[in-house]
Amino acid sequence: MQVKEVMSKEVITVKRSTTLKQLLEIFAKFHIFPLVPVIEEDNRLVGIVSFRNLINVFHSRQSEIMKAVPFLDEDEEDIFKVEFTEELGNLALAEDIMETKFITIQEGASLEEAYKLMKLHLKEEFPVVDRAGKLVGMVGIFDIIRQVFRQKGIIK
Repeated sequence: MQVKEVMSKEVITVKRSTTLKQLLEIFAKFHIFPLVPVIEEDNRLVGIVSFRNLINVFHSRQSEIMKAVPFLDEDEEDIFKVEFTEELGNLALAEDIMETKFITIQEGASLEEAYKLMKLHLKEEFPVVDRAGKLVGMVGIFDIIRQVFRQKGIIK
């Protein structure tokens, strides 16, 4: 069975210009840690925003090279003491905080491939793209598990 047969086709997405304030409103609708794809007008996937990216807003003063040094995380900032101005909610955009290096899975990949990729990268969901790199859905570990239970006759 292929990913496209079990993926969610209705995906909450944002544009590069989505504000931090809008992102926070979108994230509030999720019960688990969300992964929100960032797309261009033509539905081409250009980034992802996760809860980790929101946490990183508190550490924006560190340079990118300093963020890459693992032992420097020990001196993590207290998020309750970080000072922000209200304008940050409208000035910071998805483009400013999104990840541009991320893993996707092709819609024609098998469920076994998707499962192995999730295990390998310790991820619970992936954006699903077509051959042109356009977002066509999301597939999560639960989609795969549910299909296995369906194949075993546990559910219909």
